[in-house]
Amino acid sequence: KGCIGSGNVDSNSRLGMAAAVASYKRAFGSDTVPCSYEDLETCDLLVMAGSNAAWTHPILYRRIVAAKIANPQMRVVVIDPRRTASCEIADLHLALKPGTDAFLFNGLLHYLQQKRALNHDYIETHTEGFDAAIAACAEFDLETSAERTGVDIGMLEQFYKLFARTQKTVSFYSQGINQSATGTDKCNAIINCHLATGRI
Repeated sequence: KGCIGSGNVDSNSRLGMAAAVASYKRAFGSDTVPCSYEDLETCDLLVMAGSNAAWTHPILYRRIVAAKIANPQMRVVVIDPRRTASCEIADLHLALKPGTDAFLFNGLLHYLQQKRALNHDYIETHTEGFDAAIAACAEFDLETSAERTGVDIGMLEQFYKLFARTQKTVSFYSQGINQSATGTDKCNAIINCHLATGRI
């Protein structure tokens, strides 16, 4: 923006997005966000992790609110230690311990595998390293995930079941995930759940 002199250019090149960029490169081979804003309006489950979009992405948040009004069956899950303004539209708020997001999503991947909710055709055709990912999350059964994250086990299972049964699922994560010493791993823990279910 400063070099070109235009307010109409933006990129992911800032430090705040470094973890997201690294995770996309790790997962997809390039800094590519595999969805569009329209996907946030047409999904049946929107998972907002480390994002208070009501304040940080207000225009996009208004589109999400409108989409939820238009589709009462749409579910929104907010994963954030704090109860933020974005929780006003949440069907479920998981107030996890700060920094435990990867544990929550490793637990989700373990749950999906245990409940046979994976897309094996997609995994075999489009992914690598699936067995290593499953092995890495093997310790994260429901009880362990609840203990590590501090989330009520019933609420955690409710989220896991919702994710498992909802094909049109989008995870919308932001700086609460990215800006961390383990931000890249947190991003990849989320992406792994989508790769394992073929929801890209």
